[in-house]
Amino acid sequence: MDFPKVNYSDLEDSEEEISVALKRHCKRILPDRMRAAWDRANQKLVDFIMKRKGADPHLLDIVKGRKESRWLESFLNSQRYMIPIETYLEDDDQLDVVVSHLREIYKHVDKKVLALMRDDPVSFLLDVLLPEAIICSITALDGLEYKEAEAKYLQGPPVHSREKELFDKKILKKIRKRSAERYKAKLSPCAQQGIGEKSQPHH
Repeated sequence: MDFPKVNYSDLEDSEEEISVALKRHCKRILPDRMRAAWDRANQKLVDFIMKRKGADPHLLDIVKGRKESRWLESFLNSQRYMIPIETYLEDDDQLDVVVSHLREIYKHVDKKVLALMRDDPVSFLLDVLLPEAIICSITALDGLEYKEAEAKYLQGPPVHSREKELFDKKILKKIRKRSAERYKAKLSPCAQQGIGEKSQPHH
């Protein structure tokens, strides 16, 4: 059986596709103060991945078929498009540098794994390599077992209920205000006048 050759240009020519795919992945809308603290904490994960290349051995074992990965298995057994999950990293700049490094890891993918990839390197990078890199980093930096780190990854940013409730109310108020303004803008001056006349009490 002939396996396809690794085409290193697959991801080099798809920066826009990666950008679009990242936007499809979920992010939580966090209050500014909470978001800043979350980004500062996550910078340690980014440094572990980028500067120390601490996740490289784990990722290379996966792409070379030497280590099993639940994320890879889910990707291979899924339909064409997986349901987007949260990226854990909320900051776009942090995501960009990590994805850039993962593109280098992709260059080492085994031909057998490549053959099963369904010619979809972008989804492979975002749905397999990205979560594996972050989970590996959490494992090392927090001293957790893999399953515990994976659970933390899936949980995402911690949101305190009271602060989140107040923030949600603020967001909801803004949405309702914008909706009301758009509705009024759609009404013609005559229609608006008619509504005003109807609202006046009859004598």
